[in-house]
Amino acid sequence: MHMQPLKSILLLAIIPVILLAPAAGLTQVTLSGGKGQLRALDADPVPTGQLYINGLYSLYLEKITTPVPVGAGIGEREELAVDHTLNIALTLGLSRSFELMLHAVPYQDNQRDLFGPIGDTRIGVKFHLPNRGSIFQTGLLGYVRLPTAPMHNIPYEGYSADAYSWGLTGLASLDLRSSSLALPVKFLANIGYQDQDWSDRYFSADYDQLLVALGFKFPIRATLLYVETSGEIFINQGESLSLRQNLLRFSSGLRFLGPAQLVFDVAADVRLGNYTPSAAEMAANPFLKRYADWKVLFGVTHRIQLFEQATEQDRVRSERRAEEEKKNEEIRKQREQVNRELEELRKKIENSPGQPPQ
Repeated sequence: MHMQPLKSILLLAIIPVILLAPAAGLTQVTLSGGKGQLRALDADPVPTGQLYINGLYSLYLEKITTPVPVGAGIGEREELAVDHTLNIALTLGLSRSFELMLHAVPYQDNQRDLFGPIGDTRIGVKFHLPNRGSIFQTGLLGYVRLPTAPMHNIPYEGYSADAYSWGLTGLASLDLRSSSLALPVKFLANIGYQDQDWSDRYFSADYDQLLVALGFKFPIRATLLYVETSGEIFINQGESLSLRQNLLRFSSGLRFLGPAQLVFDVAADVRLGNYTPSAAEMAANPFLKRYADWKVLFGVTHRIQLFEQATEQDRVRSERRAEEEKKNEEIRKQREQVNRELEELRKKIENSPGQPPQ
C-alpha cells in the first residue's frame, strides 16, 4: 500500500492544530482507559472525583489479492479490506492512589460479516505508590478481560482468546517538569504479564504474553505531543516465533482542546518488524497472525466532575461543624427536658388541694 498520501494528509491535519489550538492543561487517558498516552500508562491516576469518558475510532485499509478461476487457469482479484474499530473507555479517579477503568468495544470488523460484532470488555484498577516530592513515580495495574466478543482473534487486531483472562502491569513515570532541569517532558515505562486464559497454568501456557510500552510526551505550544512504542510478545514461543513476528508498534499523536471543553486526539500506529505471514504460514503456526501495518486513530474525551476531593481544611471544617451540631443537639435535649419538668410542676400545682379558682 502506498503510504505517502496518508502521511501528507496527516501532516496537513496536524499543522493547523499546532498553530490554532487553545491553551489548556490536558490530562490524557489511554485507548483502554487510565491516565496515560495512547497505550502507555502513567503511574499516577487522574484527579480524584473526575470521570473521563473517551471514544476512539481506528481505521485500517489494505489491498488484498485472492486467486480466482479464469477459464482453464487461475487469475487474481484485488479487493479492499477495511478494518473499523470503535473503543469506549471510562476512567474514574477514586483517590490520590486509586483509579478505576472500564473498556468496551461496541464495534469491530471481523472481515466476514457485513456489520461487525462487539469486542471484549476489560475492567481494571490502578494503584499508585505515592512518592511525594520525587520526579519518579511507580504504580501497578491489575485487570480482568471478559470474553464478550462472539468472535475472537480477528484479523488486524492483537491476539485474544475466547476465555476469561487477566493481566498485571508495573508502571513507572519520570517527570522532568518537577526536576531541577525543569524540562517539559514526561517519560513512561510499562512492563506486564497477560494470561489469556485464567484457568490454565500461569506463566507457562502457550498464549501467555509479555506486555511492554515505552513513551514520552511534551507540549508544543498548547498541544500535547506523545510518542511511544508498545508490544504484545508471546513469552513461551521463542522457538516458533522471532521477536519481529509478534505485535510491535510505533505510535505518535497529538492531543488538543476543542469546543465545549472536549479534548481531541489524532494519532497513528505503524507496525514494526516488517513481517507479514502468508496464509500457509498462518495455517502451520497458530501463533502467527496478520496484524495491521498501520492505523489512523481519532478520539474525543469529555470530563465530568463527580465529586470534590476533600482537603485538610475541608476535613477540619467538617469535624468542627459536626462538633457544633452535637453540642446544639445536647442543648436542645436539655431545653426539652427542662420544659417537660416545668410542665409537670405546673400540672401538680394546678391539681393540688386548696388551689384557689382562677
